[in-house]
Amino acid sequence: MSRSEDHATAAIAACPSAGVALDIGSGRGALVIYPSDRYRGREIEISRAAEHGRRVHTGVHDRRTQAGAVLTAIFGSLEAGDYVVWADGGDGPSGVTVADGVITEIHLT
Repeated sequence: MSRSEDHATAAIAACPSAGVALDIGSGRGALVIYPSDRYRGREIEISRAAEHGRRVHTGVHDRRTQAGAVLTAIFGSLEAGDYVVWADGGDGPSGVTVADGVITEIHLT
């Protein structure tokens, strides 16, 4: 392994999460979830409202901002439409609409 490869590997290991590319527009949007701390280090699942059986998930990570670290789960490119966010425990699912060309943001307790 070269010296530059060592440096790159160390930088990735020190970073709690990598950047996220958003692919929105032309029938696609993005969903950013700000979960409570109980979701830290876990995954959050969503499904199309009409397709509860087929879920996708993403990890919950601290993301660095100018204001400091913010806990997020980001779905960077979703087909526009209605979705169900599947919470753990007894909270039950909640609905959200992802609009075409828009970044939808919600809080999850």
